[in-house]
Amino acid sequence: MSAPSKKPKSLMLTVLISGSALAYALFVFLPTQKSIASIRSELAQQRNDILALGSLESEIVELERRIAAVRSTIDTWHEHAPTAQETATFIGVVSQLAQQAGVRVDRITPRSLVKMSALEQHPADLTMEGDFAQIADFLQQLEQRPETIWITRLNLAASGEAGANVRCELSFTVFADNPDDSD
Repeated sequence: MSAPSKKPKSLMLTVLISGSALAYALFVFLPTQKSIASIRSELAQQRNDILALGSLESEIVELERRIAAVRSTIDTWHEHAPTAQETATFIGVVSQLAQQAGVRVDRITPRSLVKMSALEQHPADLTMEGDFAQIADFLQQLEQRPETIWITRLNLAASGEAGANVRCELSFTVFADNPDDSD
């Protein structure tokens, strides 16, 4: 009669072990697996971020190189930029360049000063006459000046005769440092 009493004990032991295994799976194993999967996902994201940072490093180096080039250009411009007082005498420089090129200056008219945040524009109009080679020589000399000069309008008109003089109407702007700028 002892055989029937062993079955309920072994069944009870089996149920107890199965229940423990099920409880372990539900309350320990599955939550731990979810946590591990979450950590793996976070680790994969951090690896991707590190790889992305590697490419950003080369972009940063390139941007720093470009910033240095811009600063160098600005420094060079500041070295050659005329002051407001120097731009007042620049009309005389233009007249001298024209005379050196053999061009006859009919009129030089300064226009209104344009103040900007970091610089000033000093525009002027120039009317001159000479042969084409003389005017080209004048323009080349003007272009070679260290100041920043923009030619905003250039009009050449021939008299109609071969070898005759050319009339040139020119508008230009000289850029100067703005003394009101705090930089």
